[in-house]
Amino acid sequence: MGLSQGVSLPAAFDDLGVGIVLRDPETGAALDINDRIEELYGYSRADILEMEIGEFTAPSTTFSQDEAVDRLHAAAAGESQVFEWQIERPTGELVWIRVRLNRTTIDDTTCVIAEVREITEYKARERRLRLLNRVVRHNLRNETNVLMGYADRLKQAVEEETLEKEVETIREIASEIGTMSDSIRQIEEIATPDATQRSPTDIGELVEAIVAEARADATAAEITVDIQDDVCVNADTGLRHAITHAIDNAIEHNDHEVPSIEVSVAIDSTTGQAEIAVSDNGPPIPDVEIDVLREDVEASATYHGSGIGLWVMQWCVDSLGGELVFEENTPRGNVVRFLLPRVECAEP
Repeated sequence: MGLSQGVSLPAAFDDLGVGIVLRDPETGAALDINDRIEELYGYSRADILEMEIGEFTAPSTTFSQDEAVDRLHAAAAGESQVFEWQIERPTGELVWIRVRLNRTTIDDTTCVIAEVREITEYKARERRLRLLNRVVRHNLRNETNVLMGYADRLKQAVEEETLEKEVETIREIASEIGTMSDSIRQIEEIATPDATQRSPTDIGELVEAIVAEARADATAAEITVDIQDDVCVNADTGLRHAITHAIDNAIEHNDHEVPSIEVSVAIDSTTGQAEIAVSDNGPPIPDVEIDVLREDVEASATYHGSGIGLWVMQWCVDSLGGELVFEENTPRGNVVRFLLPRVECAEP
């Protein structure tokens, strides 16, 4: 049986910069919150007091309502709990938080008090360091080793007067290293707070502009656009980088003589979020390229860094509070979906 809903936080808790939730240790129900929780979660106080934890937990998280209640029980038994959790605001924006649970007594009633801090920026920095570690330790090392090997071949080719092939290979490797550097610069641009000005952006217009540029650069590819809905998101130049990488990857890694790419804009029927989907008919994106975006694993010898563009896409989506989804296309190919919180479009 749960506690009385009459238990509440002292008024002074509204002056704190940290979010505070008072919970029933048996049921997990919210008994009271301070003002910071409303700001952080994006729901009203009345809504939060009626919601279960699972209702505002991000769909992609591995945590569940049951696990949350288990942690509350442990805290009520005197075992302090500290953990990270991802929540979903009513706009669809995903936010990382760190939660600390402790037992407390208010008005002679034992409760669990949750201290909640937003750590989205911290998680972004953590991911950036992980990326740079992989790039520096693996990608650049691989490319440099190959470059050194071709330098030795070039030395031999000078003696044999067969330079053209070796010189062209060295130029290609140098270009790959330059592209990698550009991608890292884009990630830094996205990750730096206030580096770019976000504003309501018509993603249909943005996609049309990016596709026009791609058609000019890749005359051998067939790129179509399908704008199903007029929809805007709060975005910066990072979104342009991300969509451009998705289209470029779909063309570059395609094994058809004429790659077929479709870029669509719609409102996702499940989440209600803005959706940008880039579909192709090429070979599947290797699992290792996708896995390193999400898992804390060492890059293996089979990982060659063509996924740096995928990192730019992931970073952009993370910075905008959205989700990046990879799916198989039918009958062959890939679908890369950007799901982003919608906003009202600016008046013309």
